[in-house]
Amino acid sequence: MPGPSRLRTRSIVAALLTFVGALLVGVAFDRWYGESLMERERERVRAYVAPYAGAIEGVFNRHVGRLAGLVAFVDAQPSVSSMHAAFPTIAEGLRAAAPGLRALQLNRAGRIVATFPMADSARLLGYDLLSDPRPEIRGDVRRAMDSDHMVISGPSALLQGGVGLILRQRVSNVRAGFPDLVTMVLDLDPLFEEADGAAVPKSVRTVLLDRRGQALRGDLGDVTEPTMTPVRIGDGDWTVLASPVGGWGAAVADDLRPTRAASVLITLLLTSLAFGVIGRQEVLRDAVDDRTHDLARANDELRRKGEERLQLEERLLHSQKMEAVGTLAGGIAHDFNNLLTAIVGFTQLSEQQVSALQNAFAGSAESDRLTELRQDLTEILKAADRASLLTAQLLTFSRRQTVTPSRVNMNGTVHDIQRMLRRLIGEQVTLVTEACEQPLPVMADSGQLAQVVVNLVVNARDALPNGGVIRVTTRALDIETSSDAPWPGLPVGQWVLLSVQDDGMGMPPDVVARMWEPFFTTKQLGDGTGLGLSTVHGIVTQAGGHVYCDSGVGRGTTVTIALPRLAHTFEAVTEPALIAARADGEVILVVEDEAGLRRLVSEILRRKGYQVRVAQDGTDALEQLSAGLAPALVLTDVVMPRMGGRELAEAITERGWQLPVLFMSGYQAGEELPDDEEHAFIGKPFTPEALVTRVRNVLVRS
Repeated sequence: MPGPSRLRTRSIVAALLTFVGALLVGVAFDRWYGESLMERERERVRAYVAPYAGAIEGVFNRHVGRLAGLVAFVDAQPSVSSMHAAFPTIAEGLRAAAPGLRALQLNRAGRIVATFPMADSARLLGYDLLSDPRPEIRGDVRRAMDSDHMVISGPSALLQGGVGLILRQRVSNVRAGFPDLVTMVLDLDPLFEEADGAAVPKSVRTVLLDRRGQALRGDLGDVTEPTMTPVRIGDGDWTVLASPVGGWGAAVADDLRPTRAASVLITLLLTSLAFGVIGRQEVLRDAVDDRTHDLARANDELRRKGEERLQLEERLLHSQKMEAVGTLAGGIAHDFNNLLTAIVGFTQLSEQQVSALQNAFAGSAESDRLTELRQDLTEILKAADRASLLTAQLLTFSRRQTVTPSRVNMNGTVHDIQRMLRRLIGEQVTLVTEACEQPLPVMADSGQLAQVVVNLVVNARDALPNGGVIRVTTRALDIETSSDAPWPGLPVGQWVLLSVQDDGMGMPPDVVARMWEPFFTTKQLGDGTGLGLSTVHGIVTQAGGHVYCDSGVGRGTTVTIALPRLAHTFEAVTEPALIAARADGEVILVVEDEAGLRRLVSEILRRKGYQVRVAQDGTDALEQLSAGLAPALVLTDVVMPRMGGRELAEAITERGWQLPVLFMSGYQAGEELPDDEEHAFIGKPFTPEALVTRVRNVLVRS
C-alpha cells in the first residue's frame, strides 16, 4: 500500500494532468470561439464604414461633375474674350453650390490665365506651374496636359495657403489662345464635413489614408489590425482603416467572458483537490517571480535613464564647446579684419605713391627698382586677400558672414581653394582636379560656394581612413528635353556641375537616404555635428540648384551639385579705378581705438581733400562734439573701450544732432546696425577706394 507521500504525489500528478487537459481544451475552444467573434465583429465594422466611404466618394464625384461643367463651358465659348468675360460668373455659380470648392482656374501651357476668386489673381495670374519648385506639381501638370483623364494632385500645400486637393482636366477641344487645362482646388475639411452625415458610430475609430498612405484624417496609432475599405477617388484609391475603440479583444470580451468563466469553473472543479494542496505555494512563487520581474524592470529603467542623462550631458558639453569656439572664431576674425584693413590700406597708399614715382622717374634705373617694389606690394595685397578669405571662413563658422550672391566662376572657386583643400585632406589622400576649359558662371555667394566644396571634400576625406583619391571635376551640362536629364527632377536648361568623387568604402542605401538630414551623422560623438552635408544641401537649394549622390558599399561615393549657368561669360577683371571726385573740404570725425587704423583712415581722407578730426573712442568723440565740433560725417568703429560706435550714434540722436554716422566693423553681419539716411555700414577689411566711395555716397545721401 503506497504511503502518504506517494499518494500525495500521485494525487498531485493526476490533478495536474487533469488540469492540463482541461486547460488545453478550454484554450483551444476559447481561441476558436474568439476568432469567430472577431470575424463577426470585422463584418460589423465594415458595414459601419461602407456608408462613410460611399459618402466621401459621392461628395468627390459631385465636385468632379462641376469640373466637367467647367470643361464644357470652355469648349462652348466662341472667343477668348467672351470666355474671360463669362468665367467669373460661371465660377461664382459653381463655387456657391460647393462650400469646399476653394478656387477655379484656367491654364494654358502650364501658366494660370484666369482664376476665381479674384482676390488671388494678383498673386496667381501668370504663375508658371511647370516651374513650380515641387516636382510632384510639375509632373501632375504635364500628365494632365498629355492625358484625357482627370489628374489629381495632393493633398498638398496650396499657393493660396492651406492644404487641399487639386483636380486638373484637359480641355477636349484646344484652340488657339484658349486654355488647355481647367483646374479645381478643393479644401479637405469641408469635403470631410459634408461626408460626416454618414459618420460611423463612436465605438469605431477610423483613419482615412490617401493614395500615398499618408493619414488625412485620424491617427494611425488609434487603430490596430484595422479593416480596409477602399474609396474610389479619380484614378486612384483612398483607404478607410477602422477598428473598435480599445481593440478587437475589447470588442468581443463581453461575449467571451461567459465561456471563459465556464471553462475556468470546470477546470477548478476538476483540479480543486490538487490545487488545494499546492495552490498556496504556486501563488507565493508567482508573487515572488512578479516582484523579481518588477525589480529587474525598474533596475533596467534606472540604467537606461542614467545612460540617457549621460548622453544628454555629453551633447550639452559638445554644444557649449562649439558655441565657445564659434564665439572665439568670430572675435578672432573681427580683430584680424582690423589688422587686414591697416595692411591693405597702407599697402595701397604706398602702391599709389610708387606708381606716381614711376611716372616721375620713367626710363631711369630708379624706375626698375620701383617696379620691383610695386611687385612686392602686389604680393602683400595678394597675401592679404588670402587672409581675408580665411577670416571669411571664420565668420562663416561663427555665423556672422553676409550672404551676397554675385556672378562667380565655378572653375575659379575650385582653383582658389586648391591649396587649402590639400592641407585639409593630408598627405595620405591624393586630390585630383579636372576643370572645364570654358568659364562656368553661376549666381551664388562666393564664400558659401567655397564652403560647399570644402564640406564635400572633407566628407570624402573622412571616407578614406587608409588613404585614396578624391577627384573634383567641373563641367557644363545642357538639357534640351526632360529625357536628357541624367538625374530625375533636374529641369530643362543650362547647368554647371561640380562633382566630388572618392574611392572609399561607400554608403548603404539607408545612409544615403538620410545623409542630407540635419544632425544625422555616422561618426562618433564629437567627430562630427551632422551639419556639413545639410549645410551643402541648404546652400545649393537656396542658389536654385540640386544635389545628387551616387554611392554603394565597396564602390565609393560621388556627390554632384547642379547650379543654373548664367547666360554670359565673365568679363575680364581690371584694376579698380581710383576715385576721381575729390571732396569739398568737409570735416569728418574719425573715431577708432586702433592707432594704426586711425592714422590710415585719416590719411586716406586727407588725400581726398577732407578735413579730418580724430577721437580714440566714443567718449572722446562725444566730448569734441559737445565742445562745438560740427563735422559733416562721423566715421566710427563699432567695438571700442569705454563707449562703442553704437552707443555714440544713440547719444548723437538723443541730443538732436543731425549728423550722418558711418559704422566700420570687422564683423560682416549680426550686429543689427541701422542703415538709413543717417546711418550706414562698411565692413573691414576695406580698400581706400571703397572707403572714399562709401563716405562720398553717405555725404551725398544725407
